[in-house]
Amino acid sequence: MTHFGNEENVKRAPLHRRIMANLRVQVSWIDKGTGKTVLVEGLTENVGETSALVNLETLPPVGSEVSLRVIDEEKTLIEVPTEVIRVERDPSKPLAALSIAQNLKNWKQHVMTAAQEWVTRQWRLNYEEEWV
Repeated sequence: MTHFGNEENVKRAPLHRRIMANLRVQVSWIDKGTGKTVLVEGLTENVGETSALVNLETLPPVGSEVSLRVIDEEKTLIEVPTEVIRVERDPSKPLAALSIAQNLKNWKQHVMTAAQEWVTRQWRLNYEEEWV
């Protein structure tokens, strides 16, 4: 019998929710080469309790600090500092994985709620008519 770890540790491991939702975002950072601010708009692919995966036309460098602004119906839900932990340079879907650096309580409260509401709206739009 193979034992891969202490079962107590497995039970205590935190589960981080990830919600597949397309929320509008603006990401900005200072280009180290030019010193100019880069501002890019995009959509989240998913949001987690401490991170977000965002689809952006221009990707920030891995390891850089960027400001992430999440927008819902023309109003800012939250603006938080983040760190770029990974990028995927697929030309059809360039993605940046961002780790939320501060304000996690507000992030969970505002963004996770907005993401869940987005999922509910999409479900209603796509499926409710078929069930009536």
